[in-house]
Amino acid sequence: MAQLLSVHGVPLIGLYIRVTEESAVIGVRDREVADIVREELDVDVVQTTIAGSELVGAMACANSKGVIVCHHIRKKEIEILSRIFDVQVVETNMTCLGNNVIANDFGAIAHPEIDKNIIHTISEFLDVEVATGTIGGIKTVGMAGVVTNKGGVVNPNTTDWEMERLKKLMRVEAEKGTVNFGSDMVGAGIVANSKGYIAGRDTTGFELGVIESALNFL
Repeated sequence: MAQLLSVHGVPLIGLYIRVTEESAVIGVRDREVADIVREELDVDVVQTTIAGSELVGAMACANSKGVIVCHHIRKKEIEILSRIFDVQVVETNMTCLGNNVIANDFGAIAHPEIDKNIIHTISEFLDVEVATGTIGGIKTVGMAGVVTNKGGVVNPNTTDWEMERLKKLMRVEAEKGTVNFGSDMVGAGIVANSKGYIAGRDTTGFELGVIESALNFL
């Protein structure tokens, strides 16, 4: 049975949680949320804000190699993240790196206007090929899709060209879908790795069927 979740009563769970194959960071002090993430995704979990924000899913991009955050992060936050992640800090005005980069262990797509130095850092630190682009015409690609090492769900307006580019870079087949009763910002409503997924509380049965197929859990 699919696990549905809200944080502070909000179904946009991808904004509050960033997960990789082995690790997850959650931005809220909520034992129930932490337990669900740990059990459903089979990961180690730490709780911390990033740059003082609970929206750690929006603030951090990550894969199995580590997590990348902006220079506004605090020393104590780095110490907590470092318990289960390798951490790379970058100086950037595009502080919401999780919203602006979508990555798995094979590749990444970044906001078209992100600085070239940041692209280089992402590529080197996460050990992936990085290209700039959009998903469904949306520049905040991390909000427009969720991709694991097994599959992906992307904004329903994603073009065939965008789908092919994602497939080539990230080496997975993605499907178009929605979350939370029709929201096209699927990256903000789903957290997933190759072992499991959690969807926002308002996600319908039909949407769950698409998500499970796209992430290869059927």
